[in-house]
Amino acid sequence: MRILSIIILVLISFNVQAQEERDSTLRNCPVFITDTVSSNNFFIEARPAILKVYRVKGKLTVAVDQKGQLVSLYFHTKRLKTGSYSIAPGSRGSKEVEAIYSFRSGEQASYIPISSGKIDVSFDKDKDHWVLKLNGMIANLVERSVTYYKAYGTLYLK
Repeated sequence: MRILSIIILVLISFNVQAQEERDSTLRNCPVFITDTVSSNNFFIEARPAILKVYRVKGKLTVAVDQKGQLVSLYFHTKRLKTGSYSIAPGSRGSKEVEAIYSFRSGEQASYIPISSGKIDVSFDKDKDHWVLKLNGMIANLVERSVTYYKAYGTLYLK
């Protein structure tokens, strides 16, 4: 009986839809960080980007890296679920995500949290992949002025 239950459990675990940990090189960058005043895009769409899917302490992490700049999404769950996740700095809830835009300039690195927004997640059964639609806002405070940037994009995860 014990062997039968182990075999059934193994067969069921192969059927579960989970996110694979992997790095993928994308031909075009799927993420955009644009200035709200001039619409200047910091990620170049025509250049390749690396999409990284991995786990940190069992929690799902998705990152898009393009030549020294990175957008990271830190989910507080082990697996994605269809629905909407809200973006909040310092969040801990299962339906919340921490999102950070970071970049390097010479020897220095900057980390700017995406302060508000949401990520809509759906599973496309025909193509057998997850679709993440990012829509957020970055508020960058420098001395006495605040500059706003819009962060958006569509990611496809296997």
